[in-house]
Amino acid sequence: MTQIAIITDDDSLVDQFRARRVTPVRITLGELEACGIDDAPRAVVVDLRRSGHLPSAVPVFCRLHPSARVALVVKALEPAFMLEAMRAGASECIPEPISPQALDDALRRMLADAATEGSGQLIALVGAKGGVGTTTLAVNTAAALAKVSGGDVLLVDLNIGRGDAALLLGADPRFSTADALENVHKVDASFLSGVVEKTASGVHLLSSGTDRLLPAIDENRLRALLDMAARTYRVTVLDVPRADPAILNTLDMATRLGVVTTQELASLRHAGPLADSLRQRYGAARVTVILNRGDRDSVIPHADVERATGGSVTHRIPSDYRAATEAVNAGRPFVLETQNRLSTVCRTLARDLAGLSKERTARQSNVLTRFVLRRA
Repeated sequence: MTQIAIITDDDSLVDQFRARRVTPVRITLGELEACGIDDAPRAVVVDLRRSGHLPSAVPVFCRLHPSARVALVVKALEPAFMLEAMRAGASECIPEPISPQALDDALRRMLADAATEGSGQLIALVGAKGGVGTTTLAVNTAAALAKVSGGDVLLVDLNIGRGDAALLLGADPRFSTADALENVHKVDASFLSGVVEKTASGVHLLSSGTDRLLPAIDENRLRALLDMAARTYRVTVLDVPRADPAILNTLDMATRLGVVTTQELASLRHAGPLADSLRQRYGAARVTVILNRGDRDSVIPHADVERATGGSVTHRIPSDYRAATEAVNAGRPFVLETQNRLSTVCRTLARDLAGLSKERTARQSNVLTRFVLRRA
């Protein structure tokens, strides 16, 4: 992916960028408008000093790639033009004369997002079918990680119009995931902070909302929202409905993908193909199968679950109907209160999905090594 592109016929402007140790790729307005998701530059500079008007390619590009940053080089800062540029999605206007300091400042702001892109983790939990407890695991995973990290965890309920994450967190959100998607062209860190709900558990929530007549999710808008979430939060947990292909198509940014199933035949029937599909698209290393409500006495043994899902089941969540129900009724995730096996296993699951178990093992190994060296 190109980091920065420039549209200009002025070689001296390109030389000014090169003097700042930035080598932009020269493209045309037609190429800008035709950019796809995979080849869109992270930042674009458009030289408008000769034309003096905003070309249609700029708002088209900004609408399709809202996470990209666009700077316009102009002869002077005119209020009416700046308003038009802002509404079109441009983030910078650089007037003549272009000083080295002005160019440095603009580049720093434009490339700051690209430098931090993807710094946060995206953990997606996908149910093999409805009713397997995906939302419960997503909520408790987010709550466990928020407690470990002191916050900085976002939970996005993608079950638009029918999700229960807010109920499980005891929250009554003013805004929803649908609101964020509808206004994704405005989404930055401050906007995202304004639409999320800060829950008592420490988890920040984008809820599903209650409007069941919403249009289908647009992949480009969802990608932009997830991109901003990854750049704003240390960890983002996604509660993903299996039946929405548009959402499944946008999981390439996910650092871990958990397929949630139970030992019921109907669940396993869907879990296998779903896990295989995700492995083929996003790599087997990122996909893990989670057996929820595990029952050692089930007529379908653990080994058959692994055969059906095409891989080892690394996490088996025990069944504890009373603890789960009491937590829902209280609007407080059970990982924060109960000290039974259910909460302990879910905390382990959360740490593993976020890669914290490996960090702990590495720290323990380093401590042991230092101890042995001292004794030697």
